[in-house]
Amino acid sequence: MGVFLISVREPGETDWAADLRESEMRSLIRTLGLEISCSVSYTVRERTTATYIGKGQAADAAEHVRMHEPDEGIIDAAISPRQEKNLEDILGIPISDREAVILSIFFQNARSREARLQIEKAEAEYLRPRLANREANLSQQRGGVRGAKGEGERKIELERRMIDQRIRAIDRDIADTEAVRRTQRRQRERTGIFSFALTGYTNAGKSTILNRLTDAGVPAEDRLFATLDTTTRSMRLPNGQNVLISDTVGFISELPETLIKAFSSTLEEALAADALIIVADASHPDAMGCLRKTKETLSDLGAIGKVRILVINKTDDIGDEISYAALKREPYRIVETSMKTGKGVDELLSAMADVTDGSYMDITVTQPIGSDLISRLSRDGDIKRIEYGDDSVSVTARIRKEKAGKYIPASL
Repeated sequence: MGVFLISVREPGETDWAADLRESEMRSLIRTLGLEISCSVSYTVRERTTATYIGKGQAADAAEHVRMHEPDEGIIDAAISPRQEKNLEDILGIPISDREAVILSIFFQNARSREARLQIEKAEAEYLRPRLANREANLSQQRGGVRGAKGEGERKIELERRMIDQRIRAIDRDIADTEAVRRTQRRQRERTGIFSFALTGYTNAGKSTILNRLTDAGVPAEDRLFATLDTTTRSMRLPNGQNVLISDTVGFISELPETLIKAFSSTLEEALAADALIIVADASHPDAMGCLRKTKETLSDLGAIGKVRILVINKTDDIGDEISYAALKREPYRIVETSMKTGKGVDELLSAMADVTDGSYMDITVTQPIGSDLISRLSRDGDIKRIEYGDDSVSVTARIRKEKAGKYIPASL
């Protein structure tokens, strides 16, 4: 299917920045399996309420459509339902905006029931204000139900009601899945096991790192948003500490707010983790810009303070030396890796072990034989040694510092 791409540039935007955004949009379109048959780029000095781009630009775009006969158009901007309808009338082809493209990719890649529910809700919220543009016959009157008063309702109003009902039903299903997730999270928290979450820009290599560390078998493809579902695996660090590590959905510039809300449960894994590992793609031509977007999103989520490690991945194919140098100056524990060659895996494991060392302590507790000391310490930490006396038992365990307080007085 041939696609007509309309790229939009801001006044004063550099060619380099605009080209990067267009390149990202082209990657999004390729991820959908679509082919761009023609493209144009317009500098929009003042966004019009009718068509977003200028009147002359819309006329020029229509000429390109007549010349190349694409099946549909995509504009790299967030446009209103009215602007979408007006552009479709002028160009004579269906028009989608950036949000619709990302929604389609998310729907294509969602695998779990929870992720598909989240996408269905976001899609319904996106579609609802656009119902009036779908078909002309949606404005036709629909006969009233027997016994009802009035002229009946328009089909579009019925469809809006049906969408609202579906959104409410999805919200109930999402609430059920989130309740299960919260229960699982509380169970993990009660065990005291330390948790990491991998975060970062889309396609930075988070899933590949998870697979390398845990043999998780998560699909790790060289395309945007290959991972939408949270995957959590357990692993053992070089210091003997058992931890959990989660892969999370990647970020992207201008991620639609509806999708951030829709994937709140997935992003909650980052909020709930004890420590965050940001993965940066050294091969990206604007690696530093991607990191800034990641940090901004984490800051908005209230999780930026949990970042402990910055993994600079794909160092076998550095895209920009200046960005690469800037990444290495970030105020985190820096680990340079290449999952393709295996470079840096041991260093990453060591860095993770150092993070956990700051959160755990070894304690020795002595209590009378017959107490439940062993079972309690097994639940709260990792037992290292047990020694029995004539009428007491001494247990040495590695335990989270915040849990140690209830045991230390007993050993004094």
